[in-house]
Amino acid sequence: MSTLHFASALLPSGWADDVQLVVTDGIITKVTTGTAPAAHDERHRFAIPGIASLHSHAFQRGMAGLAETRGGVADTFWTWRETMYRFALNMTPEDVEAVATLLYVEMLEQGYTRVGEFHYLHHDRDGAPYANPAEMATRIAHAAEVTGIGLTLLPCFYAHSSFGGAAPHAEQRRFICSVDQLPNSLPPRALPSRPCPEPMSVSRRTACGP
Repeated sequence: MSTLHFASALLPSGWADDVQLVVTDGIITKVTTGTAPAAHDERHRFAIPGIASLHSHAFQRGMAGLAETRGGVADTFWTWRETMYRFALNMTPEDVEAVATLLYVEMLEQGYTRVGEFHYLHHDRDGAPYANPAEMATRIAHAAEVTGIGLTLLPCFYAHSSFGGAAPHAEQRRFICSVDQLPNSLPPRALPSRPCPEPMSVSRRTACGP
C-alpha cells in the first residue's frame, strides 16, 4: 500500500484541493479530500485522470523520422503511405512487440493509460496468414499486458488499395484479409462473448468495400 497527496486533483465531482489517494496493489482504493499531507505521503502538485489515446498504429512508432522530411518530389499522404508499406513489410512479430512495448511505455510516461489500437498488420511478410492467425495481435496484446496500459484492440479490415474498389497492391499483402479471416486475427480472449453489431473497424474508407 502507498499513499499520494496532491495539492489539487480533478475528481469526478470536479477539482478538489488537498487530495490523498491510497493505492493498494496498483488500484486506487480510497480518496480523501481536504486533508493535510501525512509524513509518509508521496507529494505532488496536481493530478488528472489518465488520458486515452483513441487512434494508434503501434508499429508505425518504429518508422518515426522516415517520412517527416519533404522529399525531392511533391509529397502527399499517398507517398507517406508507400513509405509505411515498405517499412511494414520488413517487420517480424518480435519487432512489432518490441516497438509496441516502447510506444506504450512512452504513452504511460506522458499520462496515457489506455490506447485504442487500430490493428491491420495481420499476415506474414509473404502475405500468407501465420500458423497462428492472431500472431501479430497477440504480440500487441502482450506488449500492453507487460507495460500495464489498457488496450482496446480494433482489428481493421483492408480489402482495396484506393477508392472505387481498386485492387490491392503487392505492398499491402500483410494487411489484406477477407471478412471471414478477420475474426481469426484476434486472440481468443479478445473476441466478444456475445454477437457484436460492429465486430470490426475500418480506419480508412479507401480500404474497404461498400
